[in-house]
Amino acid sequence: MEESKNDIIINEIKKWQENKLLPETYCRFLLSLYTEGELQEENENRSTAIKAILKNSRKVIVSFLTMIVIITILLAIIFFVQFSSVVQLSGLGGFLILGIIGARNYNNKSKPISHLFVVLSTFISFILLIVTVEEFFLDNLFALGTGIVLLCIVWIIVGWRFRYHYLYIAGGTGILLFIALVVGQGI
Repeated sequence: MEESKNDIIINEIKKWQENKLLPETYCRFLLSLYTEGELQEENENRSTAIKAILKNSRKVIVSFLTMIVIITILLAIIFFVQFSSVVQLSGLGGFLILGIIGARNYNNKSKPISHLFVVLSTFISFILLIVTVEEFFLDNLFALGTGIVLLCIVWIIVGWRFRYHYLYIAGGTGILLFIALVVGQGI
């Protein structure tokens, strides 16, 4: 059979399969007959790829839920439990270090999980900054503003270095919002 006729037949069988005009087994049989078994290898490769995607998505979902639980626990500890400031700061610092280590470990292995750790680390670093300013600088707005600008600069540098676009966008947006606040307040 000519190659073009064979391609036409294969395309028609695929359309029948998509529209369920023939039972699945008949379509698979006809496709393997006209493709001489090549389609079966393609389906096996596609099946393996789908399994890998599902496995990776499970990891991402579990990591995301873990991140939500950690953030909830952190917020509950900070706002509802009266620990000394040293305990709060060391706990936040420990969680920040764990987030950074997780981001570095998963940076080459699994990008989605690495991104979750980066987001967790940025969130914790912002909370740590606010708690530190409240504790040591007694709600000094100048110290808070300086800390936020420095933290945003760190986010921009880390985002640029590791190509996390959302980090330098967040850092730049934070600096712009701070400037708008300063100009708006006339400080």
